[in-house]
Amino acid sequence: MYTQGSGRDRELPKTGYEDQILHHLFRHAGLTRSEIAAQLGIRKNTVGAACEALIARSILREGEPGRKRNSKLSLEPGAFLSLGVEHRVDAMNIVVMDATCTVVSSLTDSLQDLDPEQRVRGIVAEIRNVLDEHAPHRDRVVGIGFSDFIPHNIGTGLKTKSVWMPGWGDINIKALVEENLGLPVTIMRCTDAFAIAESAFGSCRDGSPFCVLQLDQGIGLAIFKNGAYLRGTTDIYGEIGHTIYRDEGEICKCGNRGCLETVAGVGAIVQKVSENISKGLYFKIPEGQGSVTLDDVILNAKEGNKLALLALNEAARAIGDTVANTVNILGITRIVMYGELAKAGELLRQQIANSIRRHCIYPLNQDTEVRISSLDHFASAIGAAYAELEAHFRERACGEQCK
Repeated sequence: MYTQGSGRDRELPKTGYEDQILHHLFRHAGLTRSEIAAQLGIRKNTVGAACEALIARSILREGEPGRKRNSKLSLEPGAFLSLGVEHRVDAMNIVVMDATCTVVSSLTDSLQDLDPEQRVRGIVAEIRNVLDEHAPHRDRVVGIGFSDFIPHNIGTGLKTKSVWMPGWGDINIKALVEENLGLPVTIMRCTDAFAIAESAFGSCRDGSPFCVLQLDQGIGLAIFKNGAYLRGTTDIYGEIGHTIYRDEGEICKCGNRGCLETVAGVGAIVQKVSENISKGLYFKIPEGQGSVTLDDVILNAKEGNKLALLALNEAARAIGDTVANTVNILGITRIVMYGELAKAGELLRQQIANSIRRHCIYPLNQDTEVRISSLDHFASAIGAAYAELEAHFRERACGEQCK
């Protein structure tokens, strides 16, 4: 089916316009030959010949074989595959996506209590296992999208030294995965990958700009506009959790005092509740459980517990006050939240929305919309896989102009 090679360097024999047609069908599946010709501005006979060649090589398929006039064409699912990875402190999510953007496999692997070398070995081994099981024909895999919670130098793959994972800062995961698996790797932040998934599969598919707000142990921000996430002039950006919220607050892991994460991060919320339980405040913990979890806080809050409600409300107010500055500066009024804290649902969403509207100028305070994402915990991995496929077809279609 294919010539030898892997990733984006693989070339197929060409009869003309194949790459443009493949890119167009990736973005707009289920088109007839006439529709493709009209939308791309290519002669029908030329499109017909190119499509016949692609069908013969099992790269395109027809909805109604033998009926060429109005038959809908789409990519053959298994002709192109990508992997998406989300690397977290405690775990790694991996998905395999086919050419129709269908997730054909997904798994979660624990990475707790591993030193950096063990972690690298575990990441490479698990990706290899997934490839062996679900993508044995490696020449069909266009690449691996690797989303990480740690900031990177996107070009080199080297990580910024991380307060969350000491010793991880000098590891070039991009180079190590490429060397061990022989596939191109694209590095991105988890929040940016999530924004890509939200724009392709979530509630923001209409093309309007939006911000993604990650609410976990750390708090991150991604901005999506004009079909892409926005990057800064450095690879440290979107660190809204490390903006100062309270000058006399707790010392943050980053070394500053009073960062938003010291008030609204999951760890800060759980610590606040735990400290006040030790002072005698009422709070229900499951029998036999030694420590408080965020799920306990959310459950107690939904049952009306004052301590849990106070902790969540203070966190929500801090988040909303801080995000209001972003809305005032950017003028982007659609906010999509995800992460462990977002499981608090309407209790959290409404308080954040109220705080944003209270501190935004008119008319931004009238237009602000705060949503909780409907995507699941594989979303960042899915976004990374989708980005890898999209880049592959786009770069093939525009050739040297994309380089």
